[in-house]
Amino acid sequence: MASVEGPYPYAEAMKSPQQDYWKRAMEEESMLIVLNITFSTLNSREAWQLQVKPIGSKWVYKTKYNPDGSTWYKAQLVIKGYEQMDLSETYAPTGKLTTFRYLISVIGKYGTRCIMDHLDVVSTF
Repeated sequence: MASVEGPYPYAEAMKSPQQDYWKRAMEEESMLIVLNITFSTLNSREAWQLQVKPIGSKWVYKTKYNPDGSTWYKAQLVIKGYEQMDLSETYAPTGKLTTFRYLISVIGKYGTRCIMDHLDVVSTF
């Protein structure tokens, strides 16, 4: 599945002819973020008491192409990690080799009843 970078800034995406697709993609990503409880909110007083500084974020847009030629739009909310001051706690989502080994073993076990053409990760939390 090929992908092409979409409009870079949010304002450009909202002015593009595909703005409805980008909005829907952002809604889907936002729903996944909320459902997976990936963050908790703090008001300014709580942040001050905990002595934490908020880290900014931005939307990244990609136009994806399926093998059949159809198009779909993906929006990801990414954190600006370079703004992080306390480097004692960092997080980088990565696929684990054991996960891929498990998937390959399932395909091997079930033989022709289970065929894996490609693997696409919708969200990582």
